This record gives sequence, C-alpha cells and structure tokens, in this order.
Amino acid sequence: MANILITEFMDPGQVERLSLEHNVSYEPELYLDSKALLNKSINVHALIVRNKTNVDKELLDAVKDLKIIGRLGVGLDNIDISHCKERKLPVVVAEGANAKSVSEYVMMGLLTLFRGTMSSTESILKGKWDRSEHVGSEISGKTLGIIGIGTIGRIVAENAGTMGMNLIGNDIEISDDDKIWGDLNIECCSFEDLIQRSNAITLHIPLNQETYNLFSEDVFKKMPKGSFIINTSRGGIVNESDLLKYLKNRHLGGAMLDVFENEPIKDSTLFSGLKNLILTPHIAGLTVESNVRVSQSISDKILDFLISGRKE
Repeated sequence: MANILITEFMDPGQVERLSLEHNVSYEPELYLDSKALLNKSINVHALIVRNKTNVDKELLDAVKDLKIIGRLGVGLDNIDISHCKERKLPVVVAEGANAKSVSEYVMMGLLTLFRGTMSSTESILKGKWDRSEHVGSEISGKTLGIIGIGTIGRIVAENAGTMGMNLIGNDIEISDDDKIWGDLNIECCSFEDLIQRSNAITLHIPLNQETYNLFSEDVFKKMPKGSFIINTSRGGIVNESDLLKYLKNRHLGGAMLDVFENEPIKDSTLFSGLKNLILTPHIAGLTVESNVRVSQSISDKILDFLISGRKE
C-alpha cells in the first residue's frame, strides 16, 4: 500500500477511489505552504499536483521514496522536469482530458470578441440603449491563426472551421507536408505570415525559452488593425505590458487572457478600464466534466504504475 499526497483540488470520486487501495492524504490547499508541503511529502510514494504546486529540486531531493508524479493537467512549468529525468522519476499528465473544455472556451472568446458584447450588460444597466455601439462582426469568413496544432489546436480548428472560419496554422513540431494540415483544412504557413494575415490568433503552445515573450511589441504591431488574440496556454508567452499598449492605442481590437505571467496577477489596476479586454482566472480547461476526466486519467495512471511499476 503506497502513500499518495494530493496537493490541489481533485474530483472527490477519484480521491475516494485512490483511498480504497492506498493511504491518501488529500490537502488541496497545501501548495500555499512550501514548508508544510516539504514536511508532508517526506514519506510519499506518489505525488499528485495541478499547476500551483512548486515541484522543485529541493522538494524532489527531500522525497527519497517518491516513485511517480501525476499532473492534473498537461503543463509542466511548475515541475523540475530535468531533475525528474536525472532521477528517472516518471511524470504522467492528463493528455487531452481538458481539450474539449479549452476549445469551447476559445470559441466563446472568438464569438464574444467579434460581436463586441463585453460591455453591453454594464451599458444597459446604466440606462443606455445604444445598439450602434454594440454592432459586431460574424466570425464566418474571418481568418483564424492557430499557433500550435496539438490536441487542443486541432479541436479548435474543427469547431472554427464548422462555423465558417478560414484556418491558417503554424507548428514547429509538424512538417509542412504532414497530412494533418489537409485533414483539418488548415493552411500551413510561417509565423510571420500568420501574424500578418489573421483576424484572430489563438495560442496552444508550451512556455519555454523559445516561446517566452513570443508575442510582444514587434509582433503586435504587425498584426492587422482590429485583430484579436486569445491566450489559454501559459502566461509569459504574451508580453502583458506590450499587449496593454496595443489594446489602449486600439491597434488591436481586443484580447482574452486566461493565463498570466504572475498568477494571481500582482497589480490588477494595470488591466483596468479596457472594454476590449476579457480576463479569466486560468479556467479555460476547468469545467465540471473536464475535472472528472482529468482526475480519472491521473488516477488510472497512478494506480496502474503502483501495480506494474511501469509508466504506460
């Protein structure tokens, strides 16, 4: 029987399922206290986290009996993957389990941004009834640039294509002649071409040295006037100061951010007063349904590993 520590929220049904076979400590707020996290991890065999638990070298070295890490999601920037590899410590993720939720969020963002309905409720409640102020555009016929054609990017492409959008895409991991482009009816193009042609851009790439501040002033000024950007990937890919500058000068038509360089954001006033900006607290992939799928996926992988000793 193994000791399993869960440091962030997980579907209760899956916590109970794990508890039937192993000693489970479920402390969904533990990530807030690094000292307590360190102390309670000492005798742990399996660690389950989301994106807030800092699984650094200090923690990994302290947990001598750790056999596997489960990530309730897919991003790994809060885990020292290099040190995990040195220790031959497997890390399992819930690949694709929240893709449907993220893709629906992106579609919601596209529809909201193009229709310009962000401020209509407040306007009506203030006694205004200016229909001309809220005349937006259809997304049908517009060009959507998709950066990253992974699981989420492909579902976004299918949904956006169904609604009549023209699709162009860029992914450094996929060759230009890969059949996926034709299968999804996406025109493969260069990054430079994509940013200059897209009426809206959606990001589905990891945060690393190559993608940090990928979208900054040099890119924003090349985007078409009035275009939109949606980031559900990771904060840091978009330079927030530069984005705010190009939203304020109206070169960009709007933006929807679900992720930020610092979470929670340190100074919310920097983002205030912009009617063309939508902010959400890193919930694009978080729905009732996705939480169940993500939790079940990680439970399956942890339980299988603790039986077989092998990462599936």
